[in-house]
Amino acid sequence: MRQLLVECSDPGLVVSLAEEFENVLRHIDFFQAQALGRQLNDLAQELGPEYEQAWEGFCLETPNDGGHPPSFGNREAIDEAQVKKLLSRAAENGLGQFELRDTLLLPQGGTAPETREQYVRDLADTIHAAAWEELGIFQMPVDLPASMATHRHQLMEEYGTNVLNARASYPTVGHLWVQDSVKRAEEAFREVNTRSESVMEYELARLDPANMGPVERIHWAALAVRLGKSVEKWIMAAAEPLTYLYRQAALAWLLWTECRGQGPARLFLTKRLESIIEQASEVYTNDGVDALRLLHNDLHSPPWGDRDDLIAGKKDTDDKGTPLDK
Repeated sequence: MRQLLVECSDPGLVVSLAEEFENVLRHIDFFQAQALGRQLNDLAQELGPEYEQAWEGFCLETPNDGGHPPSFGNREAIDEAQVKKLLSRAAENGLGQFELRDTLLLPQGGTAPETREQYVRDLADTIHAAAWEELGIFQMPVDLPASMATHRHQLMEEYGTNVLNARASYPTVGHLWVQDSVKRAEEAFREVNTRSESVMEYELARLDPANMGPVERIHWAALAVRLGKSVEKWIMAAAEPLTYLYRQAALAWLLWTECRGQGPARLFLTKRLESIIEQASEVYTNDGVDALRLLHNDLHSPPWGDRDDLIAGKKDTDDKGTPLDK
């Protein structure tokens, strides 16, 4: 189940293991994350009542609202200074380095809020979040390469501006003026699109990615998948600098969203993800591999897929909630 972020007046605290995410995927599964929580709890008990009270109520943070799993959260009023002392002692005892932050999530509740399914979902969400945090892409859709944006601006000045200026002074008014202006603007935009796409396709085939930096390659790869041209060349070029498998998966997620899983890029991106999952099975924990599979399945599921169960469930009752006879 996807997390829902909500503002709350008294947010709690979350303790996150400050470990490189690649190492988490390789070495820390759900059960090891739980074991780490127990180790922190045991250390608090050894250090005395003040530490034990400070750690009381912390549980594995699933779902997570930021930072890398594993994390441990608490929504009760606690002594933050004492928690920081505990984390300092944990680092001294070799349990790892930890970070303390606020959370926007409301209490998770329930008798067993920690589940492997939720933990795997957190891993998957963190993987595609890497598209923004680690690949250097900070908005969606991804910007055009700078040279292509400049070229399109020039074409708009040449074709679009003249049409808009002419329509601004045209003597007709009302609906006829609007209707005719829209028609002429559409014609101008189509001309701009045809000419700019032609140059974009030419540049995608001509340019050498080896002469570009990692982020610039991603901009060209996004353009390639949107146009469905030189797809393999640019996807592989964008992936080449990414040494970690999860970052390659994050790139595939980003490019899939850029082309909305349509066109010639779909098949190649599907094969790329399947290849990444196969490689990950040799180095990641089962949870890490399942997180990649979940990412793959999310991309291939229609946006209305989650509604099927709800619709099926509604068939068991009438509009008033009364069970239907079977």
